[in-house]
Amino acid sequence: MANGKMSKPNRKTAPAAAVAPATLALVTDAGVPQVAKGNEKGASLKKKELIDRVMAVTGGKKQEVKAVVEATLSVLGAALQSGEGLNLPPFGKARIAKSKGEGVSSAMTVKLRGAGATRAPQERKQALADPDEDS
Repeated sequence: MANGKMSKPNRKTAPAAAVAPATLALVTDAGVPQVAKGNEKGASLKKKELIDRVMAVTGGKKQEVKAVVEATLSVLGAALQSGEGLNLPPFGKARIAKSKGEGVSSAMTVKLRGAGATRAPQERKQALADPDEDS
């Protein structure tokens, strides 16, 4: 924005709708969850939906999954607050790019490098001459 003012995000939320099974995580043969992409621009994953997806993948009970997810998020948040980077395959690598303030009023910019698809192995370059030949 040219004038330096930031607009506030829209805080109105739509009524909670039941999550359709098609939007839950799908598990591949390798056991890696894949999620259907959100249709809305800027769609974000909320904690409740994360818990539902983890329940669908693991088959665990909601109370147990919720406790594990909340503990995991707490540990990740504490690690970032203390300045640690994260290296969590297949999620990716995260590091703090900028930090401002401390405690409750702190704000940080986190850069995330996703793991992405694994690269196919490349063929080795062949030598111009045989190793036994003299040049």
